[in-house]
Amino acid sequence: MKGKFFLLPVLLLLISSCRITHELKDDEKILVRNVINIDETKIEPKKLNFDPNDLYSILNQKPNKRFLGVFRFREYIHIKNYQKAKKPSFKYWLSKNFGKEPVFYDELAAERSVSQLQLFLNNQGYFNSQIENEVSFKKHKAQAIYAIKIAQPYQINQIEYQIPDTAISSIIINNKSKSLVKPGSIYNVNLLNDERYHITTLLRNHGYFYFTPDYVFFEVDSAFNNHSLNIYTNISNPKIPIKDYPDSISESLHKKYFINRIAINTEFSPLRRDTTQLMAYRDTTSKDNRNRYIYYYRDKLKVFPKALRNQISFKPDELYTEKDQENTYRQLSGLPLYGYTNFSFTPTAVNDFSNNLAGYKLDALINLSRKPVHSFSVEAEGTTSGSTLGIAGNVVYQNLNIFKGAELLTLKATGGLEWQQGGPETLDVFSFINTIQAGAEARIDFPKFLIPFYSGQVSKSSRPRTSLMMGINYQKRPNYTRYITNASFGYNWKMGKYIYHSFVPVELNSVSIFPDSSFVRLLKDINDPRLTNQYTDHLILLSKYSFIFNNQERNLVKNFTYFRWGIESAGNFIYILNLITEPKINNKGETILWNIPISQYIRTDIDIRRYLTLDEDNTIVIRGLAGIGIPYKNSLVLPFEKGFYAGGANDMRGWKYRSLGPGAYRDTTKRYFEKMGDLILELNLEYRFPIYGFLKGAIFGDLGNIWLLTFSENYPGGLFKWKDLPNQIAFSSGAGLRFDFSYFIFRVDLAAPMRAPGYPIGEQWRIKTLKPKDIIWNFGIGYPF
Repeated sequence: MKGKFFLLPVLLLLISSCRITHELKDDEKILVRNVINIDETKIEPKKLNFDPNDLYSILNQKPNKRFLGVFRFREYIHIKNYQKAKKPSFKYWLSKNFGKEPVFYDELAAERSVSQLQLFLNNQGYFNSQIENEVSFKKHKAQAIYAIKIAQPYQINQIEYQIPDTAISSIIINNKSKSLVKPGSIYNVNLLNDERYHITTLLRNHGYFYFTPDYVFFEVDSAFNNHSLNIYTNISNPKIPIKDYPDSISESLHKKYFINRIAINTEFSPLRRDTTQLMAYRDTTSKDNRNRYIYYYRDKLKVFPKALRNQISFKPDELYTEKDQENTYRQLSGLPLYGYTNFSFTPTAVNDFSNNLAGYKLDALINLSRKPVHSFSVEAEGTTSGSTLGIAGNVVYQNLNIFKGAELLTLKATGGLEWQQGGPETLDVFSFINTIQAGAEARIDFPKFLIPFYSGQVSKSSRPRTSLMMGINYQKRPNYTRYITNASFGYNWKMGKYIYHSFVPVELNSVSIFPDSSFVRLLKDINDPRLTNQYTDHLILLSKYSFIFNNQERNLVKNFTYFRWGIESAGNFIYILNLITEPKINNKGETILWNIPISQYIRTDIDIRRYLTLDEDNTIVIRGLAGIGIPYKNSLVLPFEKGFYAGGANDMRGWKYRSLGPGAYRDTTKRYFEKMGDLILELNLEYRFPIYGFLKGAIFGDLGNIWLLTFSENYPGGLFKWKDLPNQIAFSSGAGLRFDFSYFIFRVDLAAPMRAPGYPIGEQWRIKTLKPKDIIWNFGIGYPF
């Protein structure tokens, strides 16, 4: 009976899609599809210098997207209700909010599409291409077909430069290898336009502050009759009216500018732009640049001059470059103390040609809008951790200038509750309150590198940061109480536009666990050393490094890649120290510090994601995840916090939180313990699509598992072996809804285990035996990846 009710909405949608044509007039034809056919006799589509799919975006008329990619439900609502609806009425509201006006085939629009396609192909170098359009009607449906015979493209034979300014000509010629337009390539108008901006950036990075793309233009000579052409790159000189002769102009050479003085308005306000009402401090401490840095302030200079000067990439008497200006903007904008940053450059009234600087000078004014130094906030948030849901509250105090060097101090107190069904450590089948936690954290972020015994310069474009953190966390779970104390010292910096680095030389984590008596008896009954270790006191003193590449461009609809590699090692420093001094050993033969066993391991993992943007609403995401951890010396297994897990809201969604694996192991007991592995391999595929407004949908599939690197009799089939790998890959699939409120995304996913490696070979595919109880509900905040 449930199956019939499930099919009812689908049946109604199918009927609505069929009946939409019954509501149309005889001459109304809904455009259901555009088809572009490219004749491959002259050129194969894969050899084109553009993606053939880009042609569809050029067409003047495009069919509406179908509801869930299949049904014309929204068009049906519009046609059925719009003309009959009266304001205000339910039908009017329904049509306006859920309906979609159909796109009717228009012959004039199709002709405009042909013209647009022709223009696009000409701009891509395929002159004289032939385009024909026709339409196929089937009842009230129309399919527009565009047949394109793409002509042989015009290639660039040679590039010549016509530049009267010899200084600029020298720069262009010396950087010719970096030009975007090269001989032998196919002519492309868009590439020529990009070259104009490339030349502009190049010259502005050589001191030509007032140079703009308007000075660059191209001449094209195609009089060779062999599908080749010559391009002449012209850079004109500035035109200046002749004094006393307003109708006459003369040419002058482009001026190269150097930095003269740098003024920083630390109290900028849009309502008070004039600095004459502010006090001025002239920096006399900077070597060779005394009185060349000026700081405007009110009452008292809040930030040390050196702290601001260190964020500025250009200096007095240095050549102006656009690159330095952009780096300075990023550096200053990255300081939490300032919310608004802008620049203005003014030519000096008297140009100074001293110090053999052959050029003109600019006075720089940097306006900084300062935020309040102190801030308090109270935050409430929903939390998720696998299948765990919870609420948390934070009280946060921030000082944006704690040591008068734009350092950020953050003090945070937090508390929260979590609950879940069948929690990982619960003995009961259902425990409402799974976790009570509270904690405190103190953190200081410095806008520079703090490196002991080193005073050298670090590239300002790397945006260096140093972080110090200390924290304590209390967790009360049904079977134990845990205290986690941590402290760390680390660096963050950026290289280029897309690469980030993080290096933490020292991080200390001390975990103290107090299990109740019944839980201790349970662990003894199970007699699993790996499981017992998860609930034993331990101390981790580690160093770690991570590399991140992310070429996502905000507000741009394009494919992008995210890649993260991390590596960490723990216990080595103490081990080396023990070689020099007498080590402390407990009665189990473990090396201890502060009476706590020391963890020793090396761990590395890779997370790579590819986001394929089909259009601004539809995306395919592919993620690969791999990691391995090897305990040694003082540790038999990885610490609980450093193991690998599978199952939950963010990975293998067909399994409960951290319940999959290891390997072919299948837990038939009703005891829910988190299954930890030393090795993880995982592959995820997710298609994300719009449904209506803030409501998004997704379908997904997950492949993967975790394994052990050493044999354990408590986990038969859990040891990783290459020959067993194909039979131990788990697979789950499902669908979900995402409530996207821009600032907040709530996620609901339903997934089922399609292939479970814990069953005997031949029974691992579970599709035919799936039951409603096998479906896993996952709730999450944000996207899974």
